[in-house]
Amino acid sequence: MTGMLLRGNNRDRWLLSYADFITVLFAAFVLMYAAAKAREHTGPFRAAATVQRTPVATVETAGVPPQSNLLTDLQKSLKLEQQNGVLTLSVDQRGIVIALDDKLCFRPGEAEIQAAAIDMFTKVAGILSRHNNRILLEGHTDSVPIHNAQFRSNWELSTARSIAVMELMERSAGIPGQRFLIGGSADNAPVSNNETEQGRAHNRRVEIVVLDTPPADSAAAEHPAAVAH
Repeated sequence: MTGMLLRGNNRDRWLLSYADFITVLFAAFVLMYAAAKAREHTGPFRAAATVQRTPVATVETAGVPPQSNLLTDLQKSLKLEQQNGVLTLSVDQRGIVIALDDKLCFRPGEAEIQAAAIDMFTKVAGILSRHNNRILLEGHTDSVPIHNAQFRSNWELSTARSIAVMELMERSAGIPGQRFLIGGSADNAPVSNNETEQGRAHNRRVEIVVLDTPPADSAAAEHPAAVAH
């Protein structure tokens, strides 16, 4: 009789393993559900972190403006240029960004400002001269390599264009040199895909970034600083 009971217990022992398996499976589903809920709560924050620029139309709702007076000045004064697609205004973590299409400002492979663009740069300089923020001038190119008698690379070309804009703004509006920072990013900060001509055209641009920080005091150096990118 005892032997029969032992054999019966051996036959039912698989139920213990099956119960353990069901318990582990249930725990796994609980963990997966908890992870999914956590992603739902953190998702909007991750999405917000990827946003770099805010169109000026939504700046007020984003609660940005320590520079609201300057932004309003730029919007009103450059309304026609924005409508014609000559430039765009946006806001990022650095400050207010005035982006200009470089095909209107420079000939391909050159850093001399075209005559048709001088009035536009002069107008922007006049507006910025009424405020005291520091100004970062940053040139950008597409990914097509350049190597000619004047420029050995897109780094040199993008930086030379920034310097040309700075010199014009100094002459036309009397903006002191210590307010400027000069940057050249070559093709390392694209805003569009370099695989298409339209995308490359978007990437060839000059950005005037009006920084949140004020200029150094009168003891600052007289020459603008160079910014490495």
